[in-house]
Amino acid sequence: MSFIFVCQSVYQKGDDLLQRLNHFLYQVLWAGLILLLPITSLPLLSKAAGGSMVAPASVLPLAILLIVFLPLNLARLRRLPRVVTPLLAFVLLAVLSSALSFFIEFPLFREANRLRNMLSGFLTLGVGLSFFFAALLLTDSEDRLAFFFKWVNIGGSIALLWAGMQSVFWYMTGDYPDWMGRIQSLISSSGNLYIRRTTGLAFEPSWLGHQLVLFYLPCWLAASFRRFSVFRWRLWGISAENILLAGGVVILVLSLARNALLSFSLSVGWLILLTTARLAGWIHQKLTGRGSRFFSGLPASLLKTCIWLVIFGGYAAILLGGVFVLTRLDPRMADLFRVIRNPYTPLEAANYLFFGERVAFWITGLQIFGQYPLLGVGLENAGYFFPEKLPLFGWTVVESHKMYYSSALPNTLSLWIRLLSETGIIGFSLFVSFLYLLWNTARFLSRDAHPLTATLALTAQLTLVALLVEGMSVDTFAFPYFWLIFGWLLTAFVLRTKSNSDELSAHG
Repeated sequence: MSFIFVCQSVYQKGDDLLQRLNHFLYQVLWAGLILLLPITSLPLLSKAAGGSMVAPASVLPLAILLIVFLPLNLARLRRLPRVVTPLLAFVLLAVLSSALSFFIEFPLFREANRLRNMLSGFLTLGVGLSFFFAALLLTDSEDRLAFFFKWVNIGGSIALLWAGMQSVFWYMTGDYPDWMGRIQSLISSSGNLYIRRTTGLAFEPSWLGHQLVLFYLPCWLAASFRRFSVFRWRLWGISAENILLAGGVVILVLSLARNALLSFSLSVGWLILLTTARLAGWIHQKLTGRGSRFFSGLPASLLKTCIWLVIFGGYAAILLGGVFVLTRLDPRMADLFRVIRNPYTPLEAANYLFFGERVAFWITGLQIFGQYPLLGVGLENAGYFFPEKLPLFGWTVVESHKMYYSSALPNTLSLWIRLLSETGIIGFSLFVSFLYLLWNTARFLSRDAHPLTATLALTAQLTLVALLVEGMSVDTFAFPYFWLIFGWLLTAFVLRTKSNSDELSAHG
């Protein structure tokens, strides 16, 4: 009997040790994944991917996470929320569209290999989906969600610190030290530090803006709005998220990423709309509740209209002031007010403001969609049609000249137009349906009593609003930022639904 007891004791201790190691490895890998999120183009991965600019360093811990922990969580695949259905249908549609594209007569494009490019397209989609399903399937408690957000704050603070150091050196000395350039070359395949624009740990300033407006700033803005923090400490009542939000906005401005600035403005504007009605009601109550005969004598509808006009006038003045500051910081925007005053055509205005190549490539993508409207031309295939579909003015911009000497296919520079041109109206509709269901899920969870869940729901809403504009700037599926937010949102939804079901069973 004593021998059996000893064996059981040894087995139990071994099992406890294995569980602790499992838990430790899980936390280390997730912490590493989140800490590496700001690095968008790790040189080692970029070379392994054939020189791809999009090579997020967080893919490395993600791969280990999936290999080690996904087999232990395969049972959860049977309980995927229905919200995921349009996304899975979109993947199947992308496969069908790409397979049928072999029956389309493609224009020749130097030595570009169709099969290799198509596999590259599915690889980038697979990377994005891997982040999404890792967040959804490998998270089983709200404590783990809180753990993730702590590391988001830590990783974000490191990214802001490095970006801030770049700006300090530039604006104080007009140049960057050699050691900073060497470090940047180790973490970014471009290795570039830009004039006037902070790059952070990203490939270029616009990618820094992308990760800020789709991931970090929504987290910090939602937490600040909800007065929630994953940390217990406060500094004179100011939380870590408040400080990081202020720093993130400053770095976003210093990146001079125009599309990201517009995306963030839209997110803040939407949040303002949520609160303006309450603010207007509060002002109306204060004005009429003090016994003022002047305000009390005015018709209620007139007084409320005036209040709304004053509030929106204040918001418009702030926005106009921000645009004015941008015209002084960014040489590309210096002629903005002159362009507004003169009757230029949209294409002329785009050229004067240095985004003519984007407009040209968007138009090209839409022309491809017009020719193949139902299923598109398959993933990564739109570029083959650029030489024959590019409008005349598109040949005057620098970006199009790369087609003369580079075998790399051009792209639409827009996620939305890429969806239309490569997967047609059907694929576009499926992907947008997925986003719409996510929006409804976030609206439902935003009323949750648990502060972390409500904050995560607002984070997802801010990300979705920003994606409307940011999707006109970046066209890759491989960036992990919105995929992680969406995966964590659905995790919170599954957890709250399970909790409600358990409560009903307990009372049943």
